[in-house]
Amino acid sequence: MLGGSVWVSFFRNGLGAGLMLAVFMLLEHPAASRKKLIAGCVLFWLLVTVCYSFWYLMDRENFVRFAGLLSIPVVGIFCLWIGRDSLYLSLYKLTLGFYLLSVTVFCGIDFSRLWFGGNPWADIIVRILLVAVIVYLLVRKIRKSFLEGAEYLREEMDWFSAVTLLLSVLIASLVAFWPGSHDFSVLRIGRTAILLFMTGLIQYMVFHLYLHRGKEKRYRTEHELIEMNGQLIRRQLALLSQTKEDREEEGSKKKSFCENKTIDRLLTAYKSLAERENIQVDMCVKMAGNTAVREIDLAVVLVCTIENAIRGCIESKSTNPQIHLSVIRKGKKLVILCRNTCASNVKIKESVPESGMGDGAGSAGMMRVVSFYQGEGDFSAENGIFTVRILLNSAKGLQTVP
Repeated sequence: MLGGSVWVSFFRNGLGAGLMLAVFMLLEHPAASRKKLIAGCVLFWLLVTVCYSFWYLMDRENFVRFAGLLSIPVVGIFCLWIGRDSLYLSLYKLTLGFYLLSVTVFCGIDFSRLWFGGNPWADIIVRILLVAVIVYLLVRKIRKSFLEGAEYLREEMDWFSAVTLLLSVLIASLVAFWPGSHDFSVLRIGRTAILLFMTGLIQYMVFHLYLHRGKEKRYRTEHELIEMNGQLIRRQLALLSQTKEDREEEGSKKKSFCENKTIDRLLTAYKSLAERENIQVDMCVKMAGNTAVREIDLAVVLVCTIENAIRGCIESKSTNPQIHLSVIRKGKKLVILCRNTCASNVKIKESVPESGMGDGAGSAGMMRVVSFYQGEGDFSAENGIFTVRILLNSAKGLQTVP
């Protein structure tokens, strides 16, 4: 550290806290409204800056030793509180912000000592320029691609990635912040620069490693869905062939379930199939407009749900089996609710039915679609009634469809 007055400390602390907050929030989907988010960040930034400056004024020696290292828990707790990303992805953004803070501290201090005789204001000017460049690059070059890849990172990042990042950044930060061996020499500057470069390389490699893993997993899931969709389409065509004559005879008398012709024919075919098994079927579909859920994905969920319901009714041996299905659009969400008669021995294990649901392939495919749209799926069985609740976040699906 170059020392300086309390005002010099105030500017340094403000730049450091502001940089970490800027990195985190520029790479974050905010949970709160934009105005509340900005107001909360400004108040927190001011509080941290004032408290750190007061600490510098009262106990400069311990401030120099521990202030930098304490930036992670102090700023991190606030960011985790206002953010909505997963823990691991939030930790990645925090370590990235702290790494960039370490780089600005190292460059500011050593540039000032190398060219301006250790002038503290030169240190501050260098930091301001570096922060401006970092924020510019984040906004213009990094933010968009990071947010596009965040979906994959949320699914793949784990404790191993978080611990790796934290350890690498903490090791590098000890060099940048710990004052024990900061004697001015070209050797020390070179060693510190190499260490910071290696730490940045680890950050970059971890990001791309888990991004690649997430994309590969998504593509594999898509491939499995395509294969299953082919089977479902063949099943649908067979059902449509069976009900073709019935539809021609009834003509306009047959009720249309929805505006989507494919989904309407699918529901009509399965309703006819269920009625052939003497199952009473009641369907309510309210999904006018573009749901942003792909037609084939919605077909997968509906086919799996109805086939499982028909199978459950048959296995129940009930004299009056029933299926009640509703598909309702609520804003940007699509809610699917199905209740059907089932056997009394149906059990739910780890949120998936153990019996009454065939070989489980259909349920697995349905849940992959739910996961793709960042939705929710719930199964329950009580008093001979099996209930399926599916929620698809159609806005999410629209953003992530490759």
